Amino acid sequence: MLQFCADQSRGTLIDNNCDLENISALSVDQRRKVLITGSNGNLGSKLAKCLIATGQFDLSLVDIQPESIIKGGSSGPSVEYIQADLRTQQTCWTRRLRRTDVVIHFAVANSQPDASWTEASDSMDITFNVLLQASKARVGRVIIASSCHVAGGYKEQGGIKLAKDGSNVLSGNTEPLVGMQYACGDTFIDSTAYASAHFAAERLATSLAVSYPDTSFVVVRIGCCQPGTNNPRTITSQRPTTPSGQSPLTAPGSGSPLDDPVVIDEWMKSMWLSNDDFIGLFRKIIDTPLEKSKTRCLVMNGVSANRGSRFATDTSSSPIGFCPQSDCKDNSS
Repeated sequence: MLQFCADQSRGTLIDNNCDLENISALSVDQRRKVLITGSNGNLGSKLAKCLIATGQFDLSLVDIQPESIIKGGSSGPSVEYIQADLRTQQTCWTRRLRRTDVVIHFAVANSQPDASWTEASDSMDITFNVLLQASKARVGRVIIASSCHVAGGYKEQGGIKLAKDGSNVLSGNTEPLVGMQYACGDTFIDSTAYASAHFAAERLATSLAVSYPDTSFVVVRIGCCQPGTNNPRTITSQRPTTPSGQSPLTAPGSGSPLDDPVVIDEWMKSMWLSNDDFIGLFRKIIDTPLEKSKTRCLVMNGVSANRGSRFATDTSSSPIGFCPQSDCKDNSS
């Protein structure tokens, strides 16, 4: 366990993938204070770079790893780097919460679906600590990255299994069916532990929203958002060629829908979340208040507008009102 923390140097970065046409130079008092956990990870780093590019935020980037994702730059918003173990209550990160408007929580012990129960337990410890400390500090908005694997059990028999209400659409209100079992190359993966940690976070947020009315929670069940360019063509149940040069084995089993790589690929692509939709959705969540007379904890899917997907997307009439624009079928050729 990491026993120290260190604030690192400040810096800025302009990301070429962000829309910079409407960047506004805001004063320190005008910029909102945002703390991102897991800021060195895939999702945390993507969002941090784009928030920095807008010039509208003061960012506290928290990660257990010492390396910062931001390199160079001499102008722009304030960015502080905090190395911390979020299973602890180190003051290097908890004291920031008292002057934070929004917490965006990505940090987990293992971000991959094959996380062990030990890793899932560590993820729960991290999330429970972050959510409780943010609530006590009366942070206005906490955004939690959950996973579509919370509803992964609906993949059974090629996605034929319906929700208990008879619906073929999986939304944030659908009763969870945690975990997904699928073959990936020569490995059989069960994401039950991984998904259970995310579901536990969702339930804690629901409870805290009642106990701490000054804090609103938005839980995003994120689908498949790959590192880098994140093209759906690279979503596959087959592992890349091994370092020895040998190709991975064909998915084991009898070819039933449970381990059919074609079925698995289609299900994974139906969960695809493009980089643009990911950034757009989180910007919308940051900017949109939840009325105190309504729910203080909203659970929603974070997926693109993928034709044929079981996962419901956000709509203009929902509390957040974000309409995704990408479709995996338009980007898979």
